[in-house]
Formats: sequence, C-alpha cells, structure tokens
Amino acid sequence: MRNLQELFDAYLRTEPTSEKIKSATSMLIHIGKALNVSTQEEINQEFYTNIIPALDDYFAKTPARARLDKAILAEMIGRVGLKPSLKPILEDLLTDKDENVRQFTLQVLEYHGSKKPATVMPILEKYRRSDDRIMVSAAVYLAAKLACSEFSQLILDRMIRWYKGGSHNFVTDVLKRIIHLNEQGGWENKNLTLEYLKNWTEKNCPEEKKKVFLHK
Repeated sequence: MRNLQELFDAYLRTEPTSEKIKSATSMLIHIGKALNVSTQEEINQEFYTNIIPALDDYFAKTPARARLDKAILAEMIGRVGLKPSLKPILEDLLTDKDENVRQFTLQVLEYHGSKKPATVMPILEKYRRSDDRIMVSAAVYLAAKLACSEFSQLILDRMIRWYKGGSHNFVTDVLKRIIHLNEQGGWENKNLTLEYLKNWTEKNCPEEKKKVFLHK
C-alpha cells in the first residue's frame, strides 16, 4: 500500500458496514491533521512509523478517541491483509501502550487469516509465547477462530505441534474456546463436529480431554 488512500479503497472492497466506513473516514481525517498533511495520498510509507505516535499526541487529552482510531485502523489492516508495506503500522498497533488496542489488533487478524491462515501464523506463533497474558488470550481467540474456519485441519495440525512442544495450557484453552464458539454457532467449517473434536483430543492430547469436555 503506497498510501492510506489505497488502504481505504481496499478496505471498502471488503464491504464493511456504513458505520465502520464513517469511522474510517474520520480516522483518516484525524491522521491527516495529526501529521499536518492535506490528503490521504500524502500519507505514504515515509509516514507509517509516525502514524500511531502522531495520533497519541493529537489526542493526548482524550486517549479514548485515539483508541477508537487505532481500532478502526487495525480492522482495516486485518480485513485488507498483511501487506509488507503496512508492517510498521501493524507492529506499532500490536505493541501499543493500550492493552485494548494490542488485543483487538491481534484478534482482527481473523478476517484475513480465515482466508489465508499462513499469512497470520508467524504473528500467532509469536504472541502465543508472549509474556503479556492479554496477548496470549488474544492468540487463543485467534487460533480458535482459525480452527473453526475452512482451514481447521491446518490449525489442528499446528496444535499437535504446540502440544508436543509443551504448550499444554495454550492448546487446552484453544479447545475450550473452540467449543464455546460452537455453542455460539460460530463454526464456519460444517465438517468440524463436536464428536470429531472429541476424537481428535482423545488421540492427540488425551490428558486434556476431561478438562475440555467435562460437561460434554
């Protein structure tokens, strides 16, 4: 993405709601004012490392408004995809001082990840091992959402690797989240059933079955 106008145009093609389009438009105006430029086209890659600090300065007295702008910016990237040019912005969002921004940014990678999971796996791998419990929880959420997508087998295979590597608690938490999503009707992959998940758990991490399926 050569500039934020290109990001905005790509975001529109993902068909967000009118309310989110309105929020994205406002966010771009705020960034333009914060960076002292007149158009989105001027906000090119040279500015990308300055966007988040500029928003923090611009909303120094009203940090909640900065949080909202960062959230819509994170969503735009999450829906458009992890373009190499956007990496500086994404990195700033994932390490933001506001834990809500960090968590939301990781979670919204679900949209693109459910279509191209390989693109988000390096980030998921990084934050599932984080010392930041908020980000570990967000990684659990993301892994579970991807496991419920049409690429569920890819994620389940990765979970086997995680479990064998000693990440028992993380895998258990992901399984619990998957079951919760099932209860909410959130399984996009109709070939993934509760019975299949039980058998998978019995085969690959039997010690966790009672913890995960205690009341199932």
